[in-house]
Amino acid sequence: MIYQRALFIRFGGIGDILLATPSVRALHAAFPGIEIDFVVGGGMAASLAGHPLIRNVWTFDKRGVDSRLDRFLPFLTRIARAKYDLTINLHPSAKSYLMVAASGSKTRLTFRKCMEINSATGKIAHAVDDFAKELLPLGIGPLTDKSLDFDVPQAAQVSAARTLSVLEVAAADQLLVINPAASRPLNRWPLERFREVAGYWAAQPGVKVAVTGAPPSFKTVMDGLDEVSLASEVATVDSRILNLAGQLTVQEFGALLQRADTLLTCDTGPMHIAAALHTPLVVLSGAADPNRTGPLTENSTVLIDYSLPCVPCRDRICARGDVLCMQNLTVSDVIQAIDVRLKPGQRNICGIDLPIIAG
Repeated sequence: MIYQRALFIRFGGIGDILLATPSVRALHAAFPGIEIDFVVGGGMAASLAGHPLIRNVWTFDKRGVDSRLDRFLPFLTRIARAKYDLTINLHPSAKSYLMVAASGSKTRLTFRKCMEINSATGKIAHAVDDFAKELLPLGIGPLTDKSLDFDVPQAAQVSAARTLSVLEVAAADQLLVINPAASRPLNRWPLERFREVAGYWAAQPGVKVAVTGAPPSFKTVMDGLDEVSLASEVATVDSRILNLAGQLTVQEFGALLQRADTLLTCDTGPMHIAAALHTPLVVLSGAADPNRTGPLTENSTVLIDYSLPCVPCRDRICARGDVLCMQNLTVSDVIQAIDVRLKPGQRNICGIDLPIIAG
């Protein structure tokens, strides 16, 4: 059967959405003329903005105002009018099932999470492969290209370049970007250690350190500190640290990562954007399983303490109560991992150079 119009549904954060982009490419490769639309959660349209294979990105805030009947019914009508012949529901829920029903599509594929350990590899399936397995009934797969997609438009590149120029970041400078936030408490590294790492690298000749974070309207508040405040706490350790938190759009953040020599982050959305852009990564992981959601790029370093029998627990609450998995990641280990990524030749070779803005 030849499919002409498909609808993907995937809510969640940026990472959850980007992990589905290899499936979008695989579907388009199998049916080159297919028109693909994608439903994402409220505020997540920027995740897929500019994707060359996606015709429409529709947002639906399933926990907000969109769930009201006077908003939901028109949304279902819009889906019905599109006349899809294929739906791929990657986020099964009552609302997504209603969207699938409204589509009227004859072929309906529904994601079933697989958390079993592969006996051959001893690892759990990566989310990229887990999503893509739902395409097998169409004769698609397994995936050969597992890279993620994230589009950075020219306007965002120019804007980011101008910001760095104003902040006197020279082309010869190595740029270390630090993202200290993580929406889940179990994925967070102690703030004082981020401060130590940032202070160390800010003092190194030829290295610029930028701290980032999303504005409160975009991300969750962490223990009373929004991401802007959190970044400010890190930046105050040294006046040379550039605090860009809350100042960049999602696309401008992507442009910053295209220029960055390394991103230091926990397992969170910015990690997936960096992986999509092949930015060198140092990832701090504990509860999050890198075999499930970690970066698949070769220029990534994941620090995780497998000596603890509970690591990775893949949970939302620490059964121990001390989050020792993150506490065991030392400042010296992180500095050493960044040092490796900042070595000559490690710069993002798959990205593009930001335009140089004079004046």
